[in-house]
Amino acid sequence: MAVSAAIAWVGAIATALLFAWAGRSLDGVATGWVLPALCAVIAAVCAGAGPWFSQWAGSEAERRLRQAVVSRVFDLGVTGTAGRSGQLLSLAADAVERTAHYRAGFLGPILGSLTTPLVVLGVMALTADPVTAGWLALLILLVPVLIGGFRRLVRPIGAAYRRTQGRLTAGFLEAIQALDTLVYARAAERVAADLAARGEEHRRGLMRMLAGNQLLIFVVDAAFSLSVVVAATAIAAGRTLDGHITAGDAVAIVLMTVLVIGPVDVIGSFFYVGIGGRAAQQQIAAHLGDAGGHRASLGGNADARARASDAGAGRAVPAPAGSIVLEGVTAGYPGGEPVLRDLSLRVEPGERVALVGPSGIGKSTVSALVQAHVRPASGAVLVDGLDTDAVRGEEVRARLAVVEQRPFLFLGSIAENLRLADPRASDEQLWAALEVAGLRREVERMPNGLDTPVGEQGSLLSGGQAQRLAIARAALRDAPILVLDEPTSQVDLAGEAAILAALDRLAAGRTVLMIAHRPGAILAADRVIDLGAGAVA
Repeated sequence: MAVSAAIAWVGAIATALLFAWAGRSLDGVATGWVLPALCAVIAAVCAGAGPWFSQWAGSEAERRLRQAVVSRVFDLGVTGTAGRSGQLLSLAADAVERTAHYRAGFLGPILGSLTTPLVVLGVMALTADPVTAGWLALLILLVPVLIGGFRRLVRPIGAAYRRTQGRLTAGFLEAIQALDTLVYARAAERVAADLAARGEEHRRGLMRMLAGNQLLIFVVDAAFSLSVVVAATAIAAGRTLDGHITAGDAVAIVLMTVLVIGPVDVIGSFFYVGIGGRAAQQQIAAHLGDAGGHRASLGGNADARARASDAGAGRAVPAPAGSIVLEGVTAGYPGGEPVLRDLSLRVEPGERVALVGPSGIGKSTVSALVQAHVRPASGAVLVDGLDTDAVRGEEVRARLAVVEQRPFLFLGSIAENLRLADPRASDEQLWAALEVAGLRREVERMPNGLDTPVGEQGSLLSGGQAQRLAIARAALRDAPILVLDEPTSQVDLAGEAAILAALDRLAAGRTVLMIAHRPGAILAADRVIDLGAGAVA
């Protein structure tokens, strides 16, 4: 803001001095060409530097804001972002762009536009006529009042525009993600009609905002620009006839008046940016402020967190490296009732344990606790000797290799998806991981080998190949503890056999916690814990 305002001030002063020199030339008292030439050069440089700096500052602000928004998404974690993909996409894309433009391309120029007239009037007072400059200054002071009142008037319009845009973005993203489901359910036309209605609602909001922008331009032009020009001309003419100023001074005053009203005209063209940008900034500020409250909700109240930490520090039963221990854990997802109450279980180093039970009994909650996505309201969770309530979630997850029920494969090659686990892994290490997953021979037969594209969300691979690629990715993690969340539920029995064989190789030398339903997966475990019956086999 300071740099933008300084550029505007320097350019305005140089141009005003050039006009003052022109007025003196008409009176025949101006001498030399050095000063006007220097002023012309400075004015030209500032005219080019202002837009360039706004563009640079906008791109830099956009980069930093997007980094902050995405970093906060990772801080919130799995539970804090569930069901918010459309909103988060809108925040990271459109809201960041509008906020960056607002902060770097609007606030600075607006500050310059509101203050440059006073700078020009100061030059006018020193070089032409202080009386005329004083009268014009009184008119200039009306501008902030007009802008402030209009800003309060249109603030709800900007907020409504952002809400409609967020709903449209979320609805469109959901429709694309669930396209096959919509087609099979014959609901595509209904969803398309709903999206069209949301789009029309968003268009109307945009039109209301543009109407407000045009109204501001009209108010500024009619109530200010015309008044200032007429007043400056009338005062300068009267002062000339009275003999207080020369004809050259009068011409200089009229020319400087163009500088006085010019920046104010910019306010109208920038106000559209201000309405949308301010609303977007408020959304981003709310998102960045959510993480602290979310982290607090994950751990329950302060007393519960203290009890959990005390349990982790002073337990009678040791928690050696490579083990998973839950002691007296009560936990649930943020905003919901506890799913687990006073649960205690233990997985010894190198042991393979299957966690079973009916849906909703808390198997996935146990997995989320072990991965530090959810913190216990009371009790303690220890993973590889670390109390999850006393350290950062990243430290816990660094000791885990996880194979999810539906692994996510990113658009790219097999090698790129594998190197998510280890960016520095060599091709030999990638082939070794594929060997563990039982996928090496199949990849070798592919025309492009490791460079074979997997498609969007692994669409170019079979379900079994995608699952085994996730197993290979977990093998590259080389973590002491392996968490398997129903890894065979998405494949047929033949594919299950191949995956179980791969998991058996992956589990060698590791502690394994497996959430399973199928009998084959349960039989691969050393011990079964039934959360529903409370039985241990």
